[in-house]
Amino acid sequence: MDDKKRKGTPEGRNIIDLDAAREEKRRAERAEEKRMARSARPSLRRRMLSLFLVLVLVLGAVLVTVYWDDINFDALRRTISYIGTTQDESGGTDPFFYDRGSASAFAVLGNHLICATNKETTIYDFAGNELYQADVKLESPVLCVGGSLAAVYEVGGSHLTVFNEQGQKLNLMLENGLGIYAASLNEADYLAVTSQKKNQKGCVTVYNANMEKIFSFDSSTRFVVNAYVTEDCKYMVAETLGQESGTFVSEMVVYRLDREEQYATFSVENAMVLDIGSVGGQTVCIAEDRVVVATSGGQVSASYPYALPYLREYSLDGDGFAVLALNRHRAGTSGKLVTVNSSGEAIAELDLNDEILDLTAAGRYIAVLYADRLTVYNKDLTEYATFTQTETAQFACMRSDGSVWLITADTISLLIP
Repeated sequence: MDDKKRKGTPEGRNIIDLDAAREEKRRAERAEEKRMARSARPSLRRRMLSLFLVLVLVLGAVLVTVYWDDINFDALRRTISYIGTTQDESGGTDPFFYDRGSASAFAVLGNHLICATNKETTIYDFAGNELYQADVKLESPVLCVGGSLAAVYEVGGSHLTVFNEQGQKLNLMLENGLGIYAASLNEADYLAVTSQKKNQKGCVTVYNANMEKIFSFDSSTRFVVNAYVTEDCKYMVAETLGQESGTFVSEMVVYRLDREEQYATFSVENAMVLDIGSVGGQTVCIAEDRVVVATSGGQVSASYPYALPYLREYSLDGDGFAVLALNRHRAGTSGKLVTVNSSGEAIAELDLNDEILDLTAAGRYIAVLYADRLTVYNKDLTEYATFTQTETAQFACMRSDGSVWLITADTISLLIP
């Protein structure tokens, strides 16, 4: 019969092929896996873009390394540091008053200015706020500055005070009325104090950055007039004076700070050494007629004879260079600026026909105060900025960001390029 039901097949029920359904599901899953794999794998365009960005970053790093000295980030630093600061048409901030007294000395201490007078010692910020004031009164104050500390003393006086930006760190008082000849701080804030001592011709005492006494040197045969701790903080170099065969000699004696015996000596003949410092990690002696360069261990490596006979001004505070102001005559305006590197070679020279009132350096910059202007130079003596309306200024203090403290007889302002 046509309407006879088939055995095992209920009436009205659809027949489903389970094997075919399973196969279809597997195909769908494989297709989804392939799609996900393709989406996870970067396209050729994305890979090329990533490679391009890597190449740009590498090239940028190479260019920054090669042209680091020519790249100047200081303008950005100044923009951020002095946001909201008002400047007059000449580039100066609003001046603030200070009590100069009859004698004064100024130096940059971190981001601030330290001013020592015969009345007090004060630390100012760039807006003229007094951050710290100490009752340190010296008739003829002298300031020396390290990486983050400054020492104020008086030649022949018995009192020395060390400051950081927050206040006093060390008060040193020599006993029995003995006097201080000189003091110096290196970039690591190691302090060397040269002074008188009973039954000796001078002594040097060295303090570490925590102002702990770590070394002393007594001289019984030659007068000691100055000393400096090398930038690696391993040696002390002291200037002693004497004569050999009727010739005046500045003999530099070198001591390791971890030993008592003398380590080395070197001489600067026929000239007096005016100052000892460091340029590029090398010990530098500024003499009357030349610059002498030695290793920290006392091995003389170079000498730069002055291009003109008279040294007018100098600074060892630049980053990797010394700057000299030389004159053709004892008086007059005919001269030149010279920058010298740690190899004793002239980096640049610039002829001048202007009277120099003050010279100061910091970072990569040099500030020269002339009678009618202040000019900031790079270490290659190219002009970086010039400020006019500075006729009443008497001193300047260069800052490492390219700005300059300008100091008159009773006011202080900050010149910002």
